[in-house]
Amino acid sequence: MMNATSHVKLEYTNLAHGGRVARLQLNRPDQANAFSGEMMTEIAAHLSGLSGLSDVRVLVISGLGKHFSAGADLNWMKSSAALSFEENLKDAAQLKDMFESIVNLPIPKIAVVQGAVYGGAVGIVACCDYAIANTGTKFCLSEAKLGLVPAVIGPYLLRKIRQGSLKRLALTAQVFMAPEAKEAGLVEIVTDNTDEALKNELNALLACGPNAQIAINKLFESLRKNAFAQGKETIEAIAKARTSAEGQAGLSSFFAKSTPPWVRSLD
Repeated sequence: MMNATSHVKLEYTNLAHGGRVARLQLNRPDQANAFSGEMMTEIAAHLSGLSGLSDVRVLVISGLGKHFSAGADLNWMKSSAALSFEENLKDAAQLKDMFESIVNLPIPKIAVVQGAVYGGAVGIVACCDYAIANTGTKFCLSEAKLGLVPAVIGPYLLRKIRQGSLKRLALTAQVFMAPEAKEAGLVEIVTDNTDEALKNELNALLACGPNAQIAINKLFESLRKNAFAQGKETIEAIAKARTSAEGQAGLSSFFAKSTPPWVRSLD
């Protein structure tokens, strides 16, 4: 955990019968949770520690206050404008490391967003496995209006948003609402009650095998890197799952019509 002045909070919900849900919260509500260098460092540090915790079942990323994140902090933007090319390379590498720390965490990751989701904050949403957005949420890839490029977040955006939609949104820097974000593929659930939707999703995730979920994320990422080609990897993945302790327990529970040992609930 960071100190009281932390720009990021990491909290845990303990589950009955073992396991935890982690919640990473952007914690600069008075600045609309705008990104700063400190915030990026804290996110990466929190997630590095989280990656070593075997009892954490799910990660939820959200923002405290009215907005998920309004994008880059103004002071940070001013300082980056004064940096040399080499210094900007280091700054951008720090941003990349933050995004990679989210992507590389193999447990299920859900973004829950409201208010403004601008610039790099859209990248965080795209790095998660899926996202829940309040109906009134506003998104914007605002870089082009500043003469800039959504470069570091580009790979993550391209994995989620349909290419034609992404080009339009990036080239015009127009604000778009949650229903359009869903249509484009950035978010999966749009609702007026994000708390209820999140609870439903968490309970659904907690009913499934945690090792299977980790294996799914790793397999899908590996398949993406290999242009989704069918091959030995998929055959080995299902064989490994069927013969694993978790797979054996799941199949036994299914045939016995009993509850698998990993099932947890927020209730």
